[in-house]
Amino acid sequence: MTQLDPSCPIAPLLPYLLHINATAAEEWAEREASFVGSTLPVALVLTLGSLLLLLAGERLTRLALFLSGALVAYVAALWLSNSVITSLSASATAACVTLIAAPLVAALCGGLLTLWLLSLAFACVGLAAGAAVGQALYILVLHRVSFGVTLLGHDLFYFLLLIGLGLLGAIAMVNFKETLMIVATAALGAVGLVPGLAILLFAHADARFLWVTDISAASEHRGSPFVYGQALAVLLYFPIGVAVQRWAKSKRTVPEPQTQPYVVFHERGHFGSSAA
Repeated sequence: MTQLDPSCPIAPLLPYLLHINATAAEEWAEREASFVGSTLPVALVLTLGSLLLLLAGERLTRLALFLSGALVAYVAALWLSNSVITSLSASATAACVTLIAAPLVAALCGGLLTLWLLSLAFACVGLAAGAAVGQALYILVLHRVSFGVTLLGHDLFYFLLLIGLGLLGAIAMVNFKETLMIVATAALGAVGLVPGLAILLFAHADARFLWVTDISAASEHRGSPFVYGQALAVLLYFPIGVAVQRWAKSKRTVPEPQTQPYVVFHERGHFGSSAA
């Protein structure tokens, strides 16, 4: 069975590979917090990308399409790489390198691909946004639902929830892209901001804020205010993001050209007479 070292930059996103018993949740959080410097690049990318999507996703459409495509490819490659190295019983170092390099290459390819295939690009936005909503719902309330089948450290219901909502989001986005672009990017950014801020900022105050990144089947601390308190923040981030994007869009809207009275007067000649 593959085991990651807590110093691996990707460790906060895959805590179940650390093989720390769920009863030692505080120990896990403290160990992760002690290596927060090595995870700083991951936290910065996640936080900045989420902020761009949250506050300017519709305006920066090409960037939003790239980030969404990259995210979908990254997560898919991360789970696939996880499965492969687990079956091969790779060393902790090999596992860390593989789980960093392979998903990053896939993310770059996926992001670039969306810039050429527009329908795929918007489908990725909807897929990522739908899955993000599923992630938030799972952390808040739906983690109580269990099928009793564990896959890649998570209950099967978790994957079905993310895939189901992701597919619905993809279908909706392809058909109503202009209407849903702001909502989709704000939702994706709001959910991504939670783990980003937890790793980048909040863990320095209390390591238990990192619990929000652990949604594995073995997790027993989902009822903690350190978890649901951050998850509830999505309900604050999301409307702020929608409001900011709609305000920015309204400022860019070009008013309809209006007929100027002096132009009409000039065309008709002086005092309303016909022009010669």
